Amino acid sequence: MRCLHQTLLAFAMIMVIGGQLHARSSTLITNVKIVNVSEGTLSPDQSVLIQDGVIVKVGPAAKPTKGAEHIDGAGGYLIPGLWDSHVHIFSSEAEPDTALPLYLINGITGIRDMGALWRIAEQKALQARIEAGEIVGPRIVLSGAWVDASPGSWPGMFLADKPADAHSVVSRIASQGWAAVKSYSMLDEPTFLALAKATEKAGLPFVGHIPERVSLRAAIAAGQDGMEHFGRIPMACSTAEDAMLGELRNAMARGAERAEIFAIMASRNRIILESWSEGLCKTVLRQVADAGMHVSPTLVVADFYIGNRPSPDSPRMRMIPAAVREAWGKPDFRLEAMTEEVRALATDSIALDRRTFLMAHAAGVPILASSDASFANPYLFHGFSLIDELELYVKSGLTPREALYTATVAPARFFGFTDQDGTITPGKRADLVLLAANPLESLATLRRPQAVIAGGRVLKRADLDELEATLLKRGQ
Repeated sequence: MRCLHQTLLAFAMIMVIGGQLHARSSTLITNVKIVNVSEGTLSPDQSVLIQDGVIVKVGPAAKPTKGAEHIDGAGGYLIPGLWDSHVHIFSSEAEPDTALPLYLINGITGIRDMGALWRIAEQKALQARIEAGEIVGPRIVLSGAWVDASPGSWPGMFLADKPADAHSVVSRIASQGWAAVKSYSMLDEPTFLALAKATEKAGLPFVGHIPERVSLRAAIAAGQDGMEHFGRIPMACSTAEDAMLGELRNAMARGAERAEIFAIMASRNRIILESWSEGLCKTVLRQVADAGMHVSPTLVVADFYIGNRPSPDSPRMRMIPAAVREAWGKPDFRLEAMTEEVRALATDSIALDRRTFLMAHAAGVPILASSDASFANPYLFHGFSLIDELELYVKSGLTPREALYTATVAPARFFGFTDQDGTITPGKRADLVLLAANPLESLATLRRPQAVIAGGRVLKRADLDELEATLLKRGQ
């Protein structure tokens, strides 16, 4: 992997804009309607004064402040910046060169990275340069310390094969400065439980996959703070969850081949559809909600498996590097693992996921809007796929306000920030998005922000257009 300083040379197009932004430490935004996402209300004719990246004043219309850059909001709608709580921007050498501007273009001013190929020192160096204002990009939470059983599902994972491994693995993760410990799919239950205890002792959040041999109720009892992906909830709503887990445990205990293991996991779709229980599901979801376990659904991932992909000449495709587009067009091991039965049941399985998702929301399960965007995950786009995910929430039955909450208020509070809570109030970090239309009525307006403010640095519509044009040119 090339050195970090060489990678950052490719950020020139962002840094040029950043140089213009650093000319003033104060910005006054006037003539906006402030959207209170928690309450679903609007405050019209407001002004917001930003100094050194922090909101210092919010109130009725104000005159331009001497020395401050003035932005006339033209009656637009100001919302907190969006968060994508499950991404992978470090899965290839130069991925941030494309990912960072794509997030800004889509009004996403915060991301949680959930697993990487870059060394942690390189990730933290990029994170620090964004925070210092040297690079304009989204705030990054580094939660990619994923722990799996040998040999590891992806390169570069921490490995734990027995409970005794948990303490040393978590100690390494804590000493390296990760924001959380992430469990992965092939851990056995004793090791998973030991990992949960070690993580709690280290004072870190415990998030990630619920391993394939561990029940949802066991993860709740272990104190798992966040669950990545939604599929284990419909499975827990099945009266056959224990039988499904038992079959896989037995197969792995006798050293079953990889093909048999995948076949067992693939058979779960049919079993879940046949044994899903609404009554059981209400009980399960109440338990998840009572435990405060946050769920990152990544519903948009289903599009990859059912072939719902953008046309090759769509802007989002053309902004992706040509080499990545070429790789996406090649056979993928995940698609090859799908059986004919899984393909035949896909529509019904997705419908059940969305029904269960709506029930989860109604039960009070905290949701963190997430996309799983990565160059390693074909057709899951940095930036664009988070907006797709939010629109899926609305199609599933959430209101636009409720969907926005999952990408603004919920993430900031889950991460425990003191300078962000999903509100536009004095003392909070200036991560904001200016929209042309009311997002409480329709999320379509998120597709084209009028301005994005990231850490107090303003990208006007012309700046965002310049980023798009540069990415399109590089993607040729």
